[in-house]
Amino acid sequence: MSRLYVLEGSASTKEEALRITADILAKEGCVKEGFLESCLEREKDYPTGLTDYCPVALPHTSKDYVDKEAICVLRLKEPVKFKSMEDINKDIDVKIVINMALLDDDKHIVIISRIIRNLKDQHFVKKLETLSIEDLKDYLEEKIFTD
Repeated sequence: MSRLYVLEGSASTKEEALRITADILAKEGCVKEGFLESCLEREKDYPTGLTDYCPVALPHTSKDYVDKEAICVLRLKEPVKFKSMEDINKDIDVKIVINMALLDDDKHIVIISRIIRNLKDQHFVKKLETLSIEDLKDYLEEKIFTD
């Protein structure tokens, strides 16, 4: 099973938000050197901001930069701009960054599908924004990692 890290913090840019999540993943021994740079580079060509009603970004990169599967969720006190997944010219105000470090391509698809399915539910999105960090971790483990 993947490890899940959930934290709250502040960032002034998407790059800073990605650095915060990558630093946690690196500190926990989950990712290799170059993970952050690869996430940043991928974000330029394949942005991960979702929609205006869903203030979430789903950054990730190749399994080549992953040692142990993990997801780091950062809830921002103030939103930062990510480019839209649907329109690279559009900015999305993102408050939740879900940075994924996954090894198995099939599992990657399953995890992203579960996240996207849950994000279509406005109650789920509201809980991402309002639950305590401890409760949010438990909630996400139940919604994302429970088969």
